[in-house]
Amino acid sequence: MVLKIGGKIHLDDREGTTYSGIITELKEPTVFAFQEVDDLLHILLEDENGCRMVFTHTFDDNSWAVHTAAGWHRCLDVFGQIVNGEPIEWKDIAAQLREIYSETFNMNER
Repeated sequence: MVLKIGGKIHLDDREGTTYSGIITELKEPTVFAFQEVDDLLHILLEDENGCRMVFTHTFDDNSWAVHTAAGWHRCLDVFGQIVNGEPIEWKDIAAQLREIYSETFNMNER
């Protein structure tokens, strides 16, 4: 990663897919955003009696909403484990999460 606006970032999901993007916003230590093709990912850290992370992933193709939400749900669960010094456990709950998000988003995708 080249940590500056316009810098390149490369990510590997360790499931066979790699992603490349361009950093679009950077205000250390509170804001980090990058664009990967048509997707925009934005991370904001708010300092209100501790720290709250606001994570936003904006994309155009709604057909991916259920899978994207389930994937990020699992990633953010592991992020919470890391932040809290817990052992990392990737729970195999993707199918359950897709069902929950399908109902939440009123989509018929399972």
